[in-house]
Amino acid sequence: MTIRPLTPDEWPMLAPIFQAEGGTLPNPSQAQVVGAFDADGTLAAFWTVQLAYHAGPLWIRPDHHGTGLWRRLHGVLCHTFSAMGGTGFYSFSGQPKVEAIFRALGYNDLGYKVWKKEL
Repeated sequence: MTIRPLTPDEWPMLAPIFQAEGGTLPNPSQAQVVGAFDADGTLAAFWTVQLAYHAGPLWIRPDHHGTGLWRRLHGVLCHTFSAMGGTGFYSFSGQPKVEAIFRALGYNDLGYKVWKKEL
């Protein structure tokens, strides 16, 4: 078994796997893939690390609570990020008030438990 980063010309071999799993092949300029290859060179496994933007934290001074200022912030945030070429981002919360904001703004609850690895 050989484990190594994939070269750019090897990325196309991943496309059918992502398609079969209902995913989207990451942009190679924003990701890296490490593959495990059998002795005959057949891909046995891979693990991808991707650049993923997240929006947060959101902070509003207490005297502006209840004003809906978050809606205006979000509008400019999305416009600015889109102009940078961004196509989406993640947001994290464990607070019901913030989750209500996300729902109101049309975020999708992915239902994932988030884990983080510090290097």
